Amino acid sequence: MEHEPNHVGLIPDGLRRWATAHDTTLADAYRRGAHKVVDILQNLRGHGVRTVTVYNLSRANLGRTEGELDAVYQASLQFLTTLIPAAFDAATCSFRLHGDRKTLPDNYVAAASDLEVAMTGTEFRINLLAAYDAYDELRDAQRRAEQTGSDIASAFEIDDVDLVIRTTAEPLLSGFLPLQSQYAQLYFLTTPLNDLTMDDIDELIARYRGVPQLRGR
Repeated sequence: MEHEPNHVGLIPDGLRRWATAHDTTLADAYRRGAHKVVDILQNLRGHGVRTVTVYNLSRANLGRTEGELDAVYQASLQFLTTLIPAAFDAATCSFRLHGDRKTLPDNYVAAASDLEVAMTGTEFRINLLAAYDAYDELRDAQRRAEQTGSDIASAFEIDDVDLVIRTTAEPLLSGFLPLQSQYAQLYFLTTPLNDLTMDDIDELIARYRGVPQLRGR
């Protein structure tokens, strides 16, 4: 029986290699990547996906060079301040930043906070992971569970993921939502993010539909 993914994880990767292969700057590669991520978000919403979690930066990524981080941050600011507001209706969509905000630039956090306030819909949710670390998420969930007297499994703010797409052939999650992804279908692509077409995304969704969702049963 065919079924749709409710929650898709997107790990946009390979942009440094794409910049080198196309003899362009990191800033250009990441800027193009931000536009491509928006295209993918819109495509997934058209397939009935209710939540997409995008891996922008892990905590470990913060150790990269200043030049590379600047390129990421500039593209991310355009994503947050221009691309997302233009592509998604704030009355029907929501946005949430997950990660250690204290380690991110002030203008990045401010732009994300503005989106969180402005976007109040329930039809489609965008999660952005930045300065994210799974151990931090686990500790935060434990604190919430202790405060509310609930089970820790119900204290996580991000639900289980059905499908994870990474735009690199290396079969690694790199710390992406390890607990929520334990039964997800994992697709590692040889096509770089900036070269993906929406036909590629359509094909992945079709492949997902054809695989039984046993979840250990």
